[in-house]
Amino acid sequence: MSALKKKFLIAGVASVVLAVSLVVYNGTDIAGSQDNVAQASANIQKVKVQNTDEQKTKIQTLMLNSIDHYKTAKGSFEYFSESGNFHISVDYQTDLSDSPKSYEKVRGLAKENKNGITTAAEPGYEVSVYDGENLINYNSGSSDYQTNSVTKSNVPIKTIVKVGKVSEKERNYLKNTTIHERITTVDGEKAYIHRIDPSYMGIAKTSLFPEDIAMGLLADDARWDITGQENIAGVKTVVIEGKLNSEYSKRYNAKTFKLNIEPNTGIMIQMEVFDSSGTIKESIKTKNIEINKSLDTELFTSF
Repeated sequence: MSALKKKFLIAGVASVVLAVSLVVYNGTDIAGSQDNVAQASANIQKVKVQNTDEQKTKIQTLMLNSIDHYKTAKGSFEYFSESGNFHISVDYQTDLSDSPKSYEKVRGLAKENKNGITTAAEPGYEVSVYDGENLINYNSGSSDYQTNSVTKSNVPIKTIVKVGKVSEKERNYLKNTTIHERITTVDGEKAYIHRIDPSYMGIAKTSLFPEDIAMGLLADDARWDITGQENIAGVKTVVIEGKLNSEYSKRYNAKTFKLNIEPNTGIMIQMEVFDSSGTIKESIKTKNIEINKSLDTELFTSF
């Protein structure tokens, strides 16, 4: 993994939730007819939902197992982290069929510092591909990442690592498991048990397969609630809102969080982490997404 990719992953959190029969719409569907809801928060409306222990367990379990509930996804999101000091754009497509593959392109975006000064977007980009047999990294040679030999040159460099295919047994290991089966204690320390992603997703996993959020932000169900429904980026989502525990509060210098979950696939469409004044300290915001649609297969082989 390059320093570019590591930098973006160190402080990041995000989540994908797969929820079935999660929302009670109270006989009314008010979100489907609205336009431009992703651009205008004033257009977002909420409806009454269930916030029972049963529904909270269901959505958390679906988050832990989201890769079982959709075959393909493609789109883009922006990922901002004040603690990680990055603002990036991620374009992706993932195939979770019988022949898993993945593709993503990461670009730096302009950032605003604590003094309100905006810095220009970092040059260059990085493309990562899993073609079914190999992990391929293609870096544009951004000079801002001098610690990485891949990016020291201004000439794009491709690296290839052959990896083993995930077997059906490995793919199904821990399938349908709950939070109680995924968090354990080893030598007195809390340990998190992760499932294997057969498509070897990169940063896109933070949105498409957010088991880390389910085992982290949602570990204590007394600290969060299912609060409503919103349309984000043209997608009807379920809203989760909660308070950060002391560990995450310190990590992100924040107090509360809000997640928007697509209830038919479990993909996290949006995440926001706020400090006590309501300032966003960490966010993932989907710009566009297509689920279970055809993919551009050339992207898996063009490098």
